[in-house]
Amino acid sequence: MTCNQRTHANDNHRPILVGLTGRRNVGKTTFANYLESQFGFNRLHAFGAGKEAAMTWFAEATGDMDLAVRMVHGDLKDKPCPQLPGGVAPRHFLERFGAFMGEEMGVDWTLGMEVKKARREFPNAPIVVESVVYEVDWFRRAGGLIIRLERPDFESPEGLSSDEAQARIQADVTISATSVGELESKAREFALCGVRRAA
Repeated sequence: MTCNQRTHANDNHRPILVGLTGRRNVGKTTFANYLESQFGFNRLHAFGAGKEAAMTWFAEATGDMDLAVRMVHGDLKDKPCPQLPGGVAPRHFLERFGAFMGEEMGVDWTLGMEVKKARREFPNAPIVVESVVYEVDWFRRAGGLIIRLERPDFESPEGLSSDEAQARIQADVTISATSVGELESKAREFALCGVRRAA
């Protein structure tokens, strides 16, 4: 990625709308957090409200809200849970719930609602969406730019439907990094250059 490319068009002239895609554990959260903390981006997740709903469901299933928070946002997301049917990991439910909301109910119920809420509350803030998978067509129509993050030295787990879906997305920019420091450096370069196409 270089700074001498033409700025990517934002057709609706609203603040920058950036979406991240890529396999699990490649740094999407790290990249989004950096843009939020260092450059004032409003960080969203396409399934933000769904995660809150899932957390309530997990709290009902386990009887423990602190445990439910860890199942959705923390260290228990990929660990088998004896309180869930079949002892599956919480991600099993989150993946299927997310696919249902995004594909069956539609993007207006997921990312569309999150972006609308963000623009209402912070109308001038640029937006970074932590993970774009099922919402890619809607996202492009909204003027969004898609960045694929890659981590060449890491083989992320396989077998989730979202992995297959994200692999089919044609990104506008691809950023590859092998460390947090390198990823944050490239996030800074991206933010300082503006939203631009890959070299």
